[in-house]
Amino acid sequence: MILRRLYIYLVSIAALVVLAFGLALLGQTLLQLAFNTGDNLFNRSALAGYTAAVVVSLPVWAIHMWFGGRFARRDPAERASAIRRLYLYLACAASSIGAAVALAGTVAGATQQQLDGALFEQVAIAQVAWVTIVLAAIWALHYRIAARDRAAVGEVGAAATLRRWYMYIALFVGLFMMLAGAQGLIWLAWLRGLHSELANYHTLSAPAGQLAGGFLLWAFHARVLVTRFANDDRRSELRAVEGFIAVAACIAAALISASQILYYSAAHILGVANPGGAGSDLLAAFAQPASTMVVYGAAWLLIRRRLARDAGAGEGARQAAMRRFYTNLAALVSMAALAIGAIGVLGTLLIQLEAQVIGVTAPDWKDPFSLWVTLLIVGGAVWLAHWRQVPWLEERLAISRRIYLWAALLGSVLGILGGGIALLYVVLQQAFSLRPRLDDPTNLGFAQSLAVIMVAAAVGLYHWRTLRSDSASRHAVPVPPEAAPPVTAPATADEPVPATEEASGLHYSLSVVGATEDDVHQALANLPPQASYHLKASDQPA
Repeated sequence: MILRRLYIYLVSIAALVVLAFGLALLGQTLLQLAFNTGDNLFNRSALAGYTAAVVVSLPVWAIHMWFGGRFARRDPAERASAIRRLYLYLACAASSIGAAVALAGTVAGATQQQLDGALFEQVAIAQVAWVTIVLAAIWALHYRIAARDRAAVGEVGAAATLRRWYMYIALFVGLFMMLAGAQGLIWLAWLRGLHSELANYHTLSAPAGQLAGGFLLWAFHARVLVTRFANDDRRSELRAVEGFIAVAACIAAALISASQILYYSAAHILGVANPGGAGSDLLAAFAQPASTMVVYGAAWLLIRRRLARDAGAGEGARQAAMRRFYTNLAALVSMAALAIGAIGVLGTLLIQLEAQVIGVTAPDWKDPFSLWVTLLIVGGAVWLAHWRQVPWLEERLAISRRIYLWAALLGSVLGILGGGIALLYVVLQQAFSLRPRLDDPTNLGFAQSLAVIMVAAAVGLYHWRTLRSDSASRHAVPVPPEAAPPVTAPATADEPVPATEEASGLHYSLSVVGATEDDVHQALANLPPQASYHLKASDQPA
């Protein structure tokens, strides 16, 4: 049975690939002949090859799909098989993404005359539009077959996982196509509004097409997920993975752009003529980072709202693990940026001070200081947004948090080691010299090495104390002893039997709305060690 399925759907996918390429290239060649463009001899030779590919692959694909459909109608297990769903969703994923990319090219070609003043190339536009039609038809056919199978036998286990892989990959690709197109439109509109020469080297139609194709791909799959699979997918690991990867990418893009804006601004205030090679036109330099920050920052906030809503409805164990992994990874990367920025700022200041003490010419400090202070501010902001020094107990026990703490401690110790070696090298270099000089410019390395040691020591001390606090909280968890079985005397008929007491002390009932599970645990983290509570999520008011 499995071998038969493998044969049918392997042949089907191979024939479908040949058929798709053959139809796309055959249509493009016919359009070239219809518009009398290109070498007719070459076009006729290519026409023969593409026609042969279509004529052979079409019946092979159709016959095997007919047999697959016939077996599926007879046997529900055949219709629900993971191999059949793998074929259907693989075809849906490839054709939907390909159709979105082809649609982007079609829209770009159709609008380039109005937006960029370029020539209207009828043949090229018609060829890309034909590819869009072919891929959209393949997607529609396979999506309809998958929907009929799902309605007939349902979708659980591996079949549901394959559907999620297809939908969340398409959703992710569509989202970032849309964001890249929107950012490109805002950037070029900004440059054209300033009449900057940089706008002459880019077209407005390309990001417009990217925005259109990405929006259709993202909007369709987002709508289907919300209306048909919201309850099934809310606790899915793939949904959490897609969301956290998207958030991480948006955070990285937005914060890098914000750091560029801050760097250009600080350098301009300090009088740097050409910060980072951006030139003297500060408004034109702001165009790309500002457009990126606006677009990806808005996407960051919206996706975080979706993730918070999913967590508020109940978070599975794997979803929680993915959230912790993302949070601690963001904290680790931002802590590295924060430490590097602090080393740069402190090192720049100490170098200026040491240069005055030993009597050498100090290097320029304005441009590097602008860069390091930007890294310090942005890294610190991200770290504060993701790091919690005293979370609730389950978060403290998470392996991702311990990896973060040990990695930060390891990095700080290695920093102290490297800084100490460099500092001692500067001292011993003069001590072992035949003519030691205090005013040697190489002695400025002492200040930079001292900055590395100071920052690394501060980072290491903080994370070492946090690690000890987490370890103490793990050991302080009370383990209730096993209670001995109660021994009671038989009650007489007139004497009521006393109810067994569940636990000593008062019991409190608390109802919380408008908060996530993590928020509730954080709010109750200061309870005394002997206290305990049980959290139960419910859609019904208490």
